[in-house]
Amino acid sequence: MSVVTPSFNTGAYIEDTLGSVEQQDYPRVEHIVLDSGSTDGTAEILARHPGLRLVTPAPQGLSAKMNLGFSLARGDIVCWLSADDYLLPGAIAKAVDAFKRHPEAGLVYCNSLQVDETGVEIGRTRSRQASVRDMLRYNYVPLESAFVRREALERIGPVDDSYPLVQDWDWLIRICKQFPIAWVDDWWSANRVQPQQRSQLYKADIWLQVRTMTRRHGGAYLPVFAYYWGPKFLRAGGMLLTGQFSRFRAKLRTHLASLGRREQTRKGLEY
Repeated sequence: MSVVTPSFNTGAYIEDTLGSVEQQDYPRVEHIVLDSGSTDGTAEILARHPGLRLVTPAPQGLSAKMNLGFSLARGDIVCWLSADDYLLPGAIAKAVDAFKRHPEAGLVYCNSLQVDETGVEIGRTRSRQASVRDMLRYNYVPLESAFVRREALERIGPVDDSYPLVQDWDWLIRICKQFPIAWVDDWWSANRVQPQQRSQLYKADIWLQVRTMTRRHGGAYLPVFAYYWGPKFLRAGGMLLTGQFSRFRAKLRTHLASLGRREQTRKGLEY
């Protein structure tokens, strides 16, 4: 079993990530961390964990890191775990058990647990068993909960750097196109919601890349537009109807600020 974690200036959170892998009760877990020259204290944190397999200096860019990490991974099952997310106790053993119950699956996944910057739970989202058609409208596979067979990794090829904000979604769709995937109604990991994550900083570019990427895979415009923007419009309407004007303005400022980051998109996507 191999866990691959890309890193760049992730010192605020990566200790939790490393500890969550080390505390798994499954034997022979390989944790590969690829760091591209962090300057925020990440190196000192990594040095406190001699059991991990550290690659530094790693290539710049998320896709390049992941492709190198996958090529180095020796496990029959691989997990892409971001440096601000973490596994829950028993996650790997549960994923391996899911593969035993679904031997035809190239990927198994579960639901999404969200935590804030300090690790306090702020929400849970139940996923569903998704088809390729579903995945072309919405990403039902929380990346931090996805475990992939080596055979699937090798068949679909490298992570595509054409979509620096949604290359994980594209990667998951390509797996779905060639292998069955299996959803388990459980909670294996935590997704950290924090102000500096890509989904918060680059909202405008994310939509453009989602549209281009899903169209390349044969997706239609209206379904992906409805699934992407529909919940956002509903939340905005709810804020206005309930008098949450300060919260609405803050969210609007976040979206407008993302429009000004178009030129920074690739520069800020190290991990």
